[in-house]
Amino acid sequence: MDLDLLYCGDVILNEPKLTLPHPRLQQRRFVLQPLSDIRPSLMLPGFDHPVQELLASLGDAQAVKVTEKDW
Repeated sequence: MDLDLLYCGDVILNEPKLTLPHPRLQQRRFVLQPLSDIRPSLMLPGFDHPVQELLASLGDAQAVKVTEKDW
């Protein structure tokens, strides 16, 4: 099992086996979109902008279209 822990409150951690918040969280629409749906104004530790702005900064370049053929 591969479990990606995204964040844990205000914890900032950089250890060999665990980095919090997740080191590429701000680059992943599939992470930011649902998080923004739930808590758009959430300020993650170590970031200067809320989740909704991190998501908006991705623009359309990071958009992924899933079609029935992908199932």
